[in-house]
Amino acid sequence: MELGEVKNIGPKTLEKLHAHHIYTPKDLLLLFPKKYHFFMIDETNVFSGELVCFRAVIVSKPVLIKITKNSRAFVFYILFQNIKYKCIIFSGDYLRYKLQPNTPVICYGKYRTQQKEFSLQTLFFEDFECKIELDYGIADLSNATIHKAIERILSMDFHIEDELPEDYILKYRLKTMDEVVRIAHFPKSIQDCTQIRRRMRYEDFFWYGASLEGLRSLRNLDHKLPKTIPTNQIWEYTSMLPFSLTLDQRKAVSDILQDLSSSKMMNRLVDGDVGSGKSIVAFLAAYATKLAGYQVCLMAPTEILAKQHYENSKTLFPMLKIEFLSSSIKEKDKQQIYEKLLSGRIDFLIGTHAVLNQRILFKKLGLLIIDEQHRFGVNQRKLLMDRYPEVDALYLTATPIPRTLGLATYGDLDLSLIHTKPLLRKEVITKLIPLDEIKSLHYILERHLVANEQIYIVVPLIEENDNLDFIDIKQAKDIFTDLLPNASIEVLHGKMKSIEKETIMNSFKSGKIDCLISTTVIEVGVDVKNATVMVILDAERYGLSQIHQLRGRVGRGSKQSYCYLVSKKEEAKRLKILEETTDGFLLAEEDFKLRGPGDYLGEAQSGFQSLAFDFESNDMMIWNCAIQDSKEFVQHWVNGQVQNKKYDALFKQLSSKKTKIN
Repeated sequence: MELGEVKNIGPKTLEKLHAHHIYTPKDLLLLFPKKYHFFMIDETNVFSGELVCFRAVIVSKPVLIKITKNSRAFVFYILFQNIKYKCIIFSGDYLRYKLQPNTPVICYGKYRTQQKEFSLQTLFFEDFECKIELDYGIADLSNATIHKAIERILSMDFHIEDELPEDYILKYRLKTMDEVVRIAHFPKSIQDCTQIRRRMRYEDFFWYGASLEGLRSLRNLDHKLPKTIPTNQIWEYTSMLPFSLTLDQRKAVSDILQDLSSSKMMNRLVDGDVGSGKSIVAFLAAYATKLAGYQVCLMAPTEILAKQHYENSKTLFPMLKIEFLSSSIKEKDKQQIYEKLLSGRIDFLIGTHAVLNQRILFKKLGLLIIDEQHRFGVNQRKLLMDRYPEVDALYLTATPIPRTLGLATYGDLDLSLIHTKPLLRKEVITKLIPLDEIKSLHYILERHLVANEQIYIVVPLIEENDNLDFIDIKQAKDIFTDLLPNASIEVLHGKMKSIEKETIMNSFKSGKIDCLISTTVIEVGVDVKNATVMVILDAERYGLSQIHQLRGRVGRGSKQSYCYLVSKKEEAKRLKILEETTDGFLLAEEDFKLRGPGDYLGEAQSGFQSLAFDFESNDMMIWNCAIQDSKEFVQHWVNGQVQNKKYDALFKQLSSKKTKIN
């Protein structure tokens, strides 16, 4: 059956469906609702201030109020439990003719105590005890049109074959796909929706886990010439560094040296909390690679961070021939770098995305290091990996992996975790400040300035935005110029030219600027030891892990440092945990509860529909079962014990693309 053969799917509707990648009846049946809206009569909590459904009777004609040119509201009165109440609802003109006295309705909205009125979201003119509305989330096609088309397809006895192995369907008593489709589009209760969600969560998690297992098995096929690493010489040099490595750093270096010496391609992620010392681990890997007779390339997401790596590595490893490359370097100097790389006169190239230039050729590249790997697009990373297919790869990230996620599920990467921080580092003390008390920062910040310490102010916006109620850089400068009239204040943001950003950052590093107002451009890797205070405005705008990474820009030296989170009072509850812990892995756990694994596993999970977690449900239990089952399944598939068309196609796709989940 063709989709165009379904009754009432005309050419225009068909065109719209195609625009959303729906080409067959099966595609349409698998277009599950994005949301289910449940409306249940609850007349015991009508005045709780929460959204509730209750029966009432209209007792007045509506009065139209124009809010803006395209926005209008109706005001009318209802009778509920023999008492008259005022209601307001935003709606189109059609409601004017339905809001008639003595009409029974079901209201859905919340009671506003101060205004002594109901603010309604919707009205129903038919009676029910429980009603479920489906939202397919397609703007240019009505829910009714989609639902009707699905109903017609199902009436033609259309069947969908299960792709999930039958053993696991039986193991957990899951619904078959035929049952799933019918219940998903025609639910009769909340329990129906729960069952559908359980099945689809499991299936998505299962195939996601199976794809990771496939990637691992493919990776084991990649081989390279093992490097001869003078391990003793590396460890001897670590004893000459101006600081001692932590146990976690030593373990990470040991893992890397073993990978470099192996015939298996290194594909390792060093995951360390902010300030844990990932950079020195990367530099030691570069040193080892150089001693083995190879060159090294490090790519960082910003020029500020790349320049910082360049300066630090030159100081710590003066024996290496190190060069810096960015788009702001003069063409003549770039050409000299290209020539030196090709002739082998550079051991270690550090740069921004400029290292992707097709004109760059190494004499003998042995190691590629990508810092803050999540900051680069999948295509950028893949471009490098494709150009240097037999080169070892080392990735660094300060985004801690949630413990709940489990190391076995993190792509096809080997992991080295750095939990411990250098001994001299003190924990950053974090405090919440309500937005309406921002002036109280005056006394706090003045004390730090008197002690000759420096301050970061982080804002979410470069310019004012009518659609976002956040403080922009100009507003922030006005606020803090008033609060700190004697301080030297400058601004920094991503739209500035590289030379301008570098000048301001150097002035801040040298102490010429007391207070730097910046967007999150300072989030990655900026190291100013005298900066002991960070103020984050509109802190509710950020995830917990991002705030944690931002506050990692202070506390880089031995002085006690502070982070002040300025936010609206109603957002303080979510941010409270930042006052209580500086454990980035614990905070990542909290973010994971809100956002699911997709944000941690990158873009490679494309095609998996439900990788957003809901910890009010049994997602974690489903995740653990599905991941374990997928490992078992792939092992049986590899051994020829089971056959599965979906996994055959999935493995073939992985093999042809040689995709890496980085």
